[in-house]
Amino acid sequence: MGLHLESDSVQPVQHHFDYLTQRATLGFVLVAILTIAIMNKIDSILEMMLNHLNPCNTVSCLTLYEPASWSVVRWLSAVMLSILCILPFALFSMYSFAKPGLTQSEQTVMKRWMMTSLTLAYGLLFALFYFFIPSLYDFGDRIHNDAGLTSQYDAITLFTFALSVFWALLMTYMLAFGTIIAGSLGLITENNQDWWRVRILGIGGVILLLSLPGRWNGTNIVLLTIMVLFLEFTISKSVCRAMEIMNPKAIFDHEGRRRLVTYVDCSCQGVAYPIDTSPENTGLLRYESLCSNIDEREHLIDTVARYRLTDVIIGGCDSTPLPASFQNSIQSGRCKMRGLNLLELQGAVPATNPTLQIEMNIQIANMTNPWSSNQRFKECSKRYQHSGIQSFQFVHEPHLPELRENVVRILTTDWRENEINSFKTIHN
Repeated sequence: MGLHLESDSVQPVQHHFDYLTQRATLGFVLVAILTIAIMNKIDSILEMMLNHLNPCNTVSCLTLYEPASWSVVRWLSAVMLSILCILPFALFSMYSFAKPGLTQSEQTVMKRWMMTSLTLAYGLLFALFYFFIPSLYDFGDRIHNDAGLTSQYDAITLFTFALSVFWALLMTYMLAFGTIIAGSLGLITENNQDWWRVRILGIGGVILLLSLPGRWNGTNIVLLTIMVLFLEFTISKSVCRAMEIMNPKAIFDHEGRRRLVTYVDCSCQGVAYPIDTSPENTGLLRYESLCSNIDEREHLIDTVARYRLTDVIIGGCDSTPLPASFQNSIQSGRCKMRGLNLLELQGAVPATNPTLQIEMNIQIANMTNPWSSNQRFKECSKRYQHSGIQSFQFVHEPHLPELRENVVRILTTDWRENEINSFKTIHN
C-alpha cells in the first residue's frame, strides 16, 4: 500500500493511466513531427558537426566503413534532436502527472531538479560537442602524427563515442543532482541511505550499461565505474545528520523486528505539557496543534515516509482526536500511531509543578511495544527512584484522581499484577 495524503482525492487507477497515455501519445506525436521536419535539414547539421569533430585539417581522413549505418545515424540524430526540443514539455508533463502524489517538500525538490537539470543539460551538450570531445580527438590525432601514422577515422564512430560520453555524463549529473537536492531537504538520512543507494546505483548503473553501445567494452566499463564512484561519493556527502528530528535509531522488539520510534510533542496550542527529551534511541518532533493544522499533519506524514518510521507516539492526547483521514495516511505508511494522553494526567495543573514534572517523566517511559514490559518496569522504577519522592499512587484511566503534592501518580492501566506487586515491594 502506498502513502496517502489527507488532501488526496480518491481516483481510480484508470484515471491516472488515461492521463499518462494522453501525455505520452502527445509526446510521441511531437517527436514524430519534429523528426520528419529535422530530416529535411539533417545532412547539413551532420556535416557541420563532422567538420567540428574532425581532428584533421581536411575531410580526407574521414571514412565511412559502413554506409548502411550512416542512415541509422541520420535517423537517430534527428530523433535525438527532436527529443531535445520537446524536453521542456516532457518534464512539465512528468511534473503534472506526479504532482498529485507528492508532498510539498517533494514537489519543491522535483521542480528545482527539473529547472536546473534542463538548463545544465543544454549547457553540457553544447560544451561536450563543441569543446571537450573535439579537444579529445585533437589530442589523439597529435599522438598519431607524432608516431608517424596516417590517420583514418570512421565518421560513425566519431558520433557514437561522443554520444556515449554525453549520455553517461548526463545520467551521472541528473542522478547526482537529484541526490544532492534530496540530501539538502533531509530526504536521505542515516536510516534510509541504503534504500536510496540501492535504487540510485542499481537502477542507474543498469540503465547506463544497457543503453550504451558495445555493452562490456573498455569505454563503457570506464564510464560505468566513474558514474558509480561519483554517485557513491555524492550519496555519502548528502546524508542528513543535522535534522529537525532527533534521529531515531533502530530498536528491535521481542520478535526481532526493526522499529524506528519517534515521540511527537504536540502542545495542543500551548496547553499540553511539553516533551523536552525522548527515551534513548527514539526521535522527537514538535508541533503546535496537529488537530487543527493540516500543514503540520502533512509534515508529519512526510516525515514518516522520509525516515521510514514504524511508531509515532503523540504526547498530549491518545491520538483519537486526530482526523480519521490523517490516521489512515499514517497507517498507509506502515506506521503505528499511539498517544501518551498527558493532557488527561495533567488536568488543570500548571506545567511548572515539580510533582507533575516527575509524573510526566515517568509516563513518557511508561510504554511497551517495541519495549518489553520488563524494560518498561525497570525504566519507570529507575525514574521514580531518581525523583526522591517517597509516596506513589497507582491509577487507572479513565478515573484519575487529583494531583497531590509529593505523591506520584503512575498509570498502570496495562500493568500486570506481578509488576504492581514488584514495584510496591521495591519502593515501599
